[in-house]
Amino acid sequence: MPYQTISALSKKLLDGSLSAFDLTNEHFQRIDALNDKLNAIVIDNRESALAQAKKLDADLNNGKPIGPLHGIPITIKESFNIKGLKTTVNLPQLKHNIAQENSILVDRLVDAGAIILGKTNVPLMLSDAQTFGPLYPTCNNPYDIDRTPGGSTGGGASALASGMSCFEIGSDIGGSIRSPSHYCGLFGLKPTQNAHAQDGHVPPMPNIDLGFSMLASTGPLARSIDDLKLAYEVAFQPRWDYLQFLPVSCPTPTHKSLKGYKIAWFDQIGSHTTCQETQSVLQNAVQTLKDQGATVEKISLDSKWSEQIYDIWATLFGFVAGQDFNWFMRQALKLKFRHDAKGSLMNAHKALNKGLGLDFITFSKILRQRQESIASFSRWFDQYDFILSPTTVGPAFKHNPKHKPMMVEGVKTHYADYCYPFVMPFNAMGNPVLVIPGQQDANKLPIGIQCIGRHYAEPQLLHFGKLMEEAGFCFRPPKL
Repeated sequence: MPYQTISALSKKLLDGSLSAFDLTNEHFQRIDALNDKLNAIVIDNRESALAQAKKLDADLNNGKPIGPLHGIPITIKESFNIKGLKTTVNLPQLKHNIAQENSILVDRLVDAGAIILGKTNVPLMLSDAQTFGPLYPTCNNPYDIDRTPGGSTGGGASALASGMSCFEIGSDIGGSIRSPSHYCGLFGLKPTQNAHAQDGHVPPMPNIDLGFSMLASTGPLARSIDDLKLAYEVAFQPRWDYLQFLPVSCPTPTHKSLKGYKIAWFDQIGSHTTCQETQSVLQNAVQTLKDQGATVEKISLDSKWSEQIYDIWATLFGFVAGQDFNWFMRQALKLKFRHDAKGSLMNAHKALNKGLGLDFITFSKILRQRQESIASFSRWFDQYDFILSPTTVGPAFKHNPKHKPMMVEGVKTHYADYCYPFVMPFNAMGNPVLVIPGQQDANKLPIGIQCIGRHYAEPQLLHFGKLMEEAGFCFRPPKL
């Protein structure tokens, strides 16, 4: 039963016309048929999942459905701990690392009745916009297996788009929920910065009890807004003991139709632009909104602001990454980042080096700059409800493990400049972002649109996303 919504499946599960065991088994049959081609799921949880499904069926027969996800088969990104399963983040040094307890997100999903089919493929240390590495085979995009599904939640996006799972929980520090959603035609929500060192997510590296987390969010990917909303509401209820996921009232309005919205949009950040196909998809969204009666205006972002925001992201990322490693490893990272960033218009390697120095004064200064940048950007929300933008320069690209420059309409484009310029700023500032499928032609590769909100506007974003879905911006299955 691929591609059915959670509400449709739940109705069948609760009225007894479908058992959790049969639904779970059907998903494993689809995994067996497709996963060798896609390499989306890398850790199988079959025995546990089928046993849980039998228990859920017995509970239902006794009149005890256990929650809003009763019997729903899902997947989890490999970087989240599930007790008794490996969490390696595709790093050879962690190939024998077995989680000793569940991530709190896993506990919440299981407590709500979800059945975890397995863990999905990730790149080495979650540090790429593709999904490949030394431990797991390269993950492929179900719309074209010669192309990437993105990273680092690439396996999850591939599993969802191919009908192997009902939704996925991923993480995002530089586009890792949004880019795979964009490349695979999905809805993806990067919430307001919410990652916590005690979430049961790697990194931080296991068993060293580090407590610093910044830039990152954990959030869901799904094929429909309703599924996305349900996953978000189950997994991200307030966690008062750690002051996490707390409810914050946000002034962004909701309207019954698209007519009442005031929307801004941009297609350029500094010197970073997009391909014609991406511009066409974004223009189609703009025109649809106008046709529905929304107020839509193009804006230009200040070039100094854009330069600073990349510097802020790179510096803070250096602190986040550097905390896990000793001085010698940090020097190796500096060399790697210098090589990877060479030729990029973002010119981020100097800022990365600053962060990897782990100097407190540098940290304090960059926090001040971050707050100023947030304040500057937030003024747009005094005029507009949401801001639309591209997600990456273009659609999913062919596998590129050596990060060679890519041709975009006859122009060589640095790998980093293709993948990151439109996603990094909203990690740097912590804004919530919803990716909406934007490509209306089922014969073309998916292209997603970022919808950016003010901090803590997740409910309003999801409501707006539902209206956009009803206007035709929806998931379209690949021709497998």
